[in-house]
Amino acid sequence: MLKLQETLQKSTAYLQDRGIELARRECEWIFCETLGLSRMDLYTQFDMPLDDDQANQLRALIQRRGKREPLAYVLGNQEFCGLSLDVSMDVLVPRPETEELVEQIVREHGEEPKRVADIGTGSGAIALAIKQQRSQWELHAVDVSEAALVLAKANATKHDLDIQFHAGYLHQPLDGTFDIVIANLPYVAEEEREHCDPEIAFEPQLALFAPDKGLALIKELITAFPVYKNDKTQLWLEIGFQQAQAVKDFANEQALRAEIFKDANDHQRMVKIYS
Repeated sequence: MLKLQETLQKSTAYLQDRGIELARRECEWIFCETLGLSRMDLYTQFDMPLDDDQANQLRALIQRRGKREPLAYVLGNQEFCGLSLDVSMDVLVPRPETEELVEQIVREHGEEPKRVADIGTGSGAIALAIKQQRSQWELHAVDVSEAALVLAKANATKHDLDIQFHAGYLHQPLDGTFDIVIANLPYVAEEEREHCDPEIAFEPQLALFAPDKGLALIKELITAFPVYKNDKTQLWLEIGFQQAQAVKDFANEQALRAEIFKDANDHQRMVKIYS
């Protein structure tokens, strides 16, 4: 019968051979999640025997990661702003850069009630994280993917957070104006596809790539600003680190102002647009 430590070591070597940079750490996550153990247990119970079902389950998950399927899909969940969100191949894996977008918005605004829209919600990450931190805000979340909305609604139920979900394209299913509109839209240019990590191939391509050097949907939402704006509306966007100037210039062409923010890696990844 296989022992825990031996299986962990072999699994780590397997992932290392397949180019997984944090092979040991990722194996630990998979083992802890699958076996219901803490990270400390992996070392204090190193000689724990694994039955056939456990060994087969672990083998299947490690093989999936070895094929470069994102760890979040392998585990079925991803932490985002302190929330454990269910994820699948129907939605993008929530990323740390998007957490920074949420933090920037929350930092800039207090508890006073606001009407907020999250465009392209995916797993619901942005809307849910903001609602958790600003309970008085009215949150609306939109996605063109029905499958994504099913998952986002499940995440809202899981965390008992009140979000109004809408199926449709960009802002179109929404009525009225909003104080804050947030969008993490597809912004990767088609020309960049061949330079992306292998994990990207498992994620919904519609949520990643956009025409016009990745700016097509971003420009469309900026152009529609008069439709959903009131006298204090802010449009917050996550963008590619080389797109800041192009987005700012386009906003200025629409007689709008744009303020760029850097992420923790000193890249220009967030923009606030307002009139």
